[in-house]
Amino acid sequence: MKHWVIAYRHVRGAPAELRRRLVTGVADLLRAAVDADEGQVEPDGSLLLHLPAHVAGVDLHKQVRLRIGVASERGARTCIPLHWEAEPGRHAFPVFQGTIELEPMSSRMAQLAIVGAVTPPLGPVGGLADVTVLGTLAERTTNELADRLAQELAETVAAPPAPADAPATPAAQLMVADIMTVDPLVLHVDTPVRTAALLLFYFDVAGAPVRTDDGGLVGVISESDLLALQATPRLGLGGRVDDSRARHRARTVGEACSRPAHVVAPDATVAEAAAMLWEADIGRLVVVSNAEIVGIVSRHDVLQALVRDDADTQAALDDLLRARDDDVMAQVEWGAATLTGVVEHHSTAHRLEQIVRDIDGVVEVDSQLDWKVDDLLPPFLP
Repeated sequence: MKHWVIAYRHVRGAPAELRRRLVTGVADLLRAAVDADEGQVEPDGSLLLHLPAHVAGVDLHKQVRLRIGVASERGARTCIPLHWEAEPGRHAFPVFQGTIELEPMSSRMAQLAIVGAVTPPLGPVGGLADVTVLGTLAERTTNELADRLAQELAETVAAPPAPADAPATPAAQLMVADIMTVDPLVLHVDTPVRTAALLLFYFDVAGAPVRTDDGGLVGVISESDLLALQATPRLGLGGRVDDSRARHRARTVGEACSRPAHVVAPDATVAEAAAMLWEADIGRLVVVSNAEIVGIVSRHDVLQALVRDDADTQAALDDLLRARDDDVMAQVEWGAATLTGVVEHHSTAHRLEQIVRDIDGVVEVDSQLDWKVDDLLPPFLP
């Protein structure tokens, strides 16, 4: 049985600045709150973190998979969806589903809250454990996280902005941020489908995220969804038939869009985005950073990695080779990389060829490398 947990803390600072810092940096704030220098980030933006808790004088810190949703506005409050579950052991520990909320209290103070429901594991056994230990663990975890998050948010607002980074060498692997469409068209759930069709046509885009009144992300409307409205409804029985009929009756974007929206982090690689598009059989991903929609990436955008400019590919390859001790040179032309030179071992030449193949923009590798020792063949036996 679910039970609710809630933790309130006051944070000093201008509410508008506190909100901006929370929305644009919630992932970093959560990392700092649990003393994690670099939590492992998955392509979908989820984090692996150790959440703090102490019960009966014992440290019960647990590694959890934490997912952050898109920020929405509910009156004066800013709400960021938050979900975590243990990993490993998700079936043996409570699951939290709730929000981080920030509400102005005055011109110089806001109230930060973590509010949500905790679901104990293992049915009746988990319910008993929840009454004895797990419930206390969830409450103390929530309170301790709220304490630390409020402290980090206050310190972040007081800290001076960091200096801008120097221009970077073209990366060997392109990131979603390198190819995404920034500031994408976003439609409201109540937008009529005809208006949506006109907007997609006018802005020359094939799809757009769909948000609710309070700003929450609910899905994506695409050309395919709109075309389904014009198609003759399917006949027969089954889920696809029901979906076809429902789409044919849709009059608003909220009724016609595909749900849920599939999201990707801006620092995911293009290869990871391509895998997500292929596995979900969809045409686009919404790019979410912390709790904000920052872009959209489509299959067409992903193809940019295959047609990357030779100059950028060459620069990335040169940077890779400079970091190695091998006497190797490379030349890129029309995406084909030619490797020449001498390495110590045959296995090194083989590994280097594989590394070069993984560079975005390289579509073919012509290895003309020589080696001093052939360690891939068994030794000669007389």
